[in-house]
Amino acid sequence: METRMKKTLEKMYSMKVDELMDPRAWDMPLLQKDEPVSHVFFMLRSNNHAWVVDSEKTMKLVGVIERVDLLRAMLPPDSLTYAYGSIKMHMKNIYIKKGAKVRDVMTSKVITAKGGANLKEIMLKMKKYELERLPVVDKNGILLGEVTLKSVIIHFTRLLRETG
Repeated sequence: METRMKKTLEKMYSMKVDELMDPRAWDMPLLQKDEPVSHVFFMLRSNNHAWVVDSEKTMKLVGVIERVDLLRAMLPPDSLTYAYGSIKMHMKNIYIKKGAKVRDVMTSKVITAKGGANLKEIMLKMKKYELERLPVVDKNGILLGEVTLKSVIIHFTRLLRETG
């Protein structure tokens, strides 16, 4: 069993992320940066995250929103000073900001995977940054899909059964 698992892992390491990622953009949690912030709340009721794109036409990735971002956005302003001591947190707070948009609460520094990267690189990046998902982008930052730890596990078990 251990030899079979090792061979399966070695096979997976060299696979390209394009073979593993889910390229169905309509299936990914997706928001546009200029949508009202209320859309984030509805999206994150059933998703842990949402990728933020400039527009659905361009699909240029500009950010990510996770549930914890909403927590920061909803906290009373006086708690931000003590808890975070950051002006940036005040700017992301919807209690203060009227007419907030998705871009106002998103995290704009997104760790990404490049299309064509091998799975070993992706797994090492996920471990390094303690992430369970990475957006896959092309050289221009266009969102191509996403790879998740869940999809890695599913693919591994599928390959393991096939080599059975």
